[in-house]
Amino acid sequence: MSVTATDHTQPSPAQDVQAHTPPISSAHHDSGAPFRGRVIAMMNQKGGVGKTTTAVNLGAALARLGHPTLLIDLDPQAHLSLHLGVDHDQITHSMYDLLTDAEVAASQVVWQVAENLAVLPAEVNLAGVEAELADRVVTGAAQNVLKLKLMPLLNRVSGVGYRVSQGSEPAHEQKPDTRTPIPDTRYQFVIIDCPPSLGLLTINALVMAREVIVPMQAHFLALQGLGKLFETITMVRQGINPQLRVGGVVLCMHEKQTLLAGEVIGDVKRFLEEARHTDQPWSEAVVFDPPIRRNIKLAESPSFGKSIFDYDAACHGAQDYEKLARSVAAHRVGK
Repeated sequence: MSVTATDHTQPSPAQDVQAHTPPISSAHHDSGAPFRGRVIAMMNQKGGVGKTTTAVNLGAALARLGHPTLLIDLDPQAHLSLHLGVDHDQITHSMYDLLTDAEVAASQVVWQVAENLAVLPAEVNLAGVEAELADRVVTGAAQNVLKLKLMPLLNRVSGVGYRVSQGSEPAHEQKPDTRTPIPDTRYQFVIIDCPPSLGLLTINALVMAREVIVPMQAHFLALQGLGKLFETITMVRQGINPQLRVGGVVLCMHEKQTLLAGEVIGDVKRFLEEARHTDQPWSEAVVFDPPIRRNIKLAESPSFGKSIFDYDAACHGAQDYEKLARSVAAHRVGK
């Protein structure tokens, strides 16, 4: 078994976007105090690998450690929003509105779901964004819209977000909800939950991000997909976002007692080690410690709309994600 990058004669979606996207200019968002936090895209083109679970619980763990964290639900399935208990009946604006409506600001979309933890929620209509922005792909505007709309919130040059609070007065005239204003927050971490595909939403995430973390299972097929995923990141870095790097790999639903898991982990570590001191985007990437053990509590918590820490803070899953948060916070690429 090995991780390899492949050579394709037919253009991939990333190559097609790369060909039509001008370089990103910082002039688009140089307003207010510059954002100094970390923007991490949680990405894997294979579904069912623990990507959303990791985005939610890594974010919750970082928040518990005192790091103000913003989670962005960029997956039309909206599972991250459901996992955090966001009531879609109370949503005035979602990620769809933010990306398609020039009048909607990120400060109108953000929800505070816990201390130090906020979310930009999604609804299933997010699937329509690509059609809405299709005529702006050639100019590069469609690939930059997430970054352009988020920088005022991250730089805190205008507006406030809202926190969920039962029994409060309506916070918006447009639609009654149960949110009240929260003070400005300087986020230290922004974690984007990408859809399990390489489309316009994922490209927007990769334009916005400085780091990519890849959640994966220690399975043969997941290993084969890793090389293609890194190839995509390389193309995006070359044509769209030269600051993009791979932070590392998170092993999810891990069963350390199996021989296959040991072989896959060894292969991934060798692949990453071979890139040290090169110009590859994954030259500083690591296999984060600890792996996230398979744990039934992690599977149960989304149905209650809670992070693992609010559901069962004493379980193995909570312990693993707290340790993972410390590992991620300590490992910063592209310093």
